[in-house]
Amino acid sequence: MAGSEKNTEQPVRAGLEKLSGRVERITFVNEDNGYTVVAVKVPGRRETVTAVGHLASPRAGEFIEMEGFFADTPKYGPQFHVQNHRLSPPRTEPALKKYLGSGLIKGVGPVLAGRLVDKFGEKTLDILEAAPERLTEVPGLGALRRETIINAWRQTQGLKRLLSFLAEFGLGAAVGMRILRRYGEEAEAVVREDPYRLAYEIDGVGFVTADKAARSLGLAPDSPQRLEAALLFALSRAADEGHVYLPEQELLPTAREIVPEAASADLKSALARLILESRVKSEPQAEPGAVEVYLPRLHRAENWVAQDLLSILRAKPAVEVPRPEKALDWAEKTLGLSLSPGQRQAARLALEHKLLVITGGPGTGKTTITRIITAIFGAVKARIALVAPSGRAAKRLGEATGLTAKTVHRLLEYAPQAGGFMRGPNNKLEVDLLLVDEASMVDIQLMNSLTGALPHQARLIMVGDRDQLPSVGPGRVLADLMESGVAAVARLTDIYRQAGGSQIIRAAHQVNQGLFPESSPDRDRGDFYFLEENDTAAALKKIVYLVTEKIPAKLGVDPLEDIQVLTPMHSRDLGTEQLNRALGEALNPSGGPPLMRFGRRLTRGDRVMQLRNNYQKEIFNGDSGRVSKIDFEGRELTVDFDGRPVLYDFDDIDELTLAYAITIHKSQGSEFPVVVIPLTTGHHIMLRRNLLYTALTRARRFVVLIGSAEAVRRAVSAAGEQLRHSRLAAKLSGC
Repeated sequence: MAGSEKNTEQPVRAGLEKLSGRVERITFVNEDNGYTVVAVKVPGRRETVTAVGHLASPRAGEFIEMEGFFADTPKYGPQFHVQNHRLSPPRTEPALKKYLGSGLIKGVGPVLAGRLVDKFGEKTLDILEAAPERLTEVPGLGALRRETIINAWRQTQGLKRLLSFLAEFGLGAAVGMRILRRYGEEAEAVVREDPYRLAYEIDGVGFVTADKAARSLGLAPDSPQRLEAALLFALSRAADEGHVYLPEQELLPTAREIVPEAASADLKSALARLILESRVKSEPQAEPGAVEVYLPRLHRAENWVAQDLLSILRAKPAVEVPRPEKALDWAEKTLGLSLSPGQRQAARLALEHKLLVITGGPGTGKTTITRIITAIFGAVKARIALVAPSGRAAKRLGEATGLTAKTVHRLLEYAPQAGGFMRGPNNKLEVDLLLVDEASMVDIQLMNSLTGALPHQARLIMVGDRDQLPSVGPGRVLADLMESGVAAVARLTDIYRQAGGSQIIRAAHQVNQGLFPESSPDRDRGDFYFLEENDTAAALKKIVYLVTEKIPAKLGVDPLEDIQVLTPMHSRDLGTEQLNRALGEALNPSGGPPLMRFGRRLTRGDRVMQLRNNYQKEIFNGDSGRVSKIDFEGRELTVDFDGRPVLYDFDDIDELTLAYAITIHKSQGSEFPVVVIPLTTGHHIMLRRNLLYTALTRARRFVVLIGSAEAVRRAVSAAGEQLRHSRLAAKLSGC
């Protein structure tokens, strides 16, 4: 059976020596870059050798041949630094039992590994590879489990070969799994043909690593393919930052920073080739000869959204509301509400216009108007669809209106097998009114999916807070609609009724006005407090105390279910990484043996969040739950999402992250009973008014803002949104 190889044909270089032996145990693995520390039993040496380097996902029991050098480290002593290596599966029965029982194959633990090796001896791996039907000879192994083992073995070997290939470029198992998911069985062939695709198609790779792979595969530094890849990577990175396109005069210098040795003329020629081959799309600027450059998917999305919205505006509405003023009187009486003049005007616009944006901060009555609108259109038998970008936002919308509300993906009927939405231009939604809540979260591609599925006779109402953070994905849809001049806009500014007594609401509006938020004057019964603490270590201790003891005792809330820490960043002091470690240890100290995978440490009872949409599991980016079970033998982890258990293979848990603390960006569309917000000057690159405003408006009942007063002042003084390149407003207005 073939082993996993890496540079095995190279001769031993001067100053390097060869060692070989059996992998005894894996001490450390960085799943992102493959850096691994292993203990190797080398024949003739009494002590195991500590070997370090970028290794191809070794397993206990494997045989490893290494080329490298010894070096002493003050902390860890002598280590063998591996430059090249070859991994081979074990052949002796004890090593085979350790190898197969190490978690290599889903469904095979130490006990079953022993039974397999006892039955087939040194031929066990050959049986799995070439004659898996012989597993019927193992007593007590049912048909379903046999099939699971066979499939898992084949997947394992495919991944093993890919990881061996990727290890040469410093890519570990976490990235390897993403590559395998994206390209499937053709993964290695795709990477060999165009390694630069990794830079702009796979999260966590980047141009430097893809460039290293390309050099190793023989691509020249001045190859046209490399310059084209730098331009595509620059556009992809710009999309990650929210831009729909980049002007040529920004794109070329950005690409030059990626490949500084490239001549400007060569980059311009590379851009011309990409445009000619339709690998990017361009539109002329006002400046003669200059163009705006799009990734094709974003160009299509922006153009189609503009076309669909203009078609909706031109079409006669399917349902009209006769005598709007009487309809509003009826709705107020029926629902027991009393609208202010501003609210009444907003509701009237919904009855009169095909396209409407309703925007306002917390406590300004957006929910009240939504209830009025849905009641009136329901009374005239309109077919109404209520939708929000996140599951939590959809749930709140449904509770507020008493109607069914869905996520965008459920409304548009995403089909995993088809790889897309079943609803679209050729299979329109059967609705007369579509109301989209939390519309600030909608990016240009999601908007394209919605408008493409919406009949032109339908009305579209977008409800959101213009002052919150913009969508994570590219575009500024809500802002563009408001600025286009083609959509009716209702701006709500007055704070109503019980919201007027909330210091959280007042603090949010103060931040939005550029003022330092004031703590509640009542120390015992207030709902917003700022605690100044400039020492980050002390602030961390106070946050843990607030979450685990002080706030639960004060409010009678469950710290695991009701309190959410929101922070600007992942790394640095008081980022999600540090906070999750501290809070996890305090809130879940006895969750059982931990699962270590892809740089994550998860235990039973941990609070986790989904990081990307998984349509097969019907779990979406931002959904949170609790780890309820870890099955080490079956290589499965179960997460409870609001009472629904969802299974994850160990190879899929890079989709999850600890969620005792999450970023403010990840909190968009969600609300929590209690929010704790750390803010320090170390977060300086993220300190903006809309960031703090968004964090404050995530809380329903209680907020503690803790950290540096200077950081808060910097945040509230940083007005205005960061520039995003988008042409939607101009395309709607015809400019």
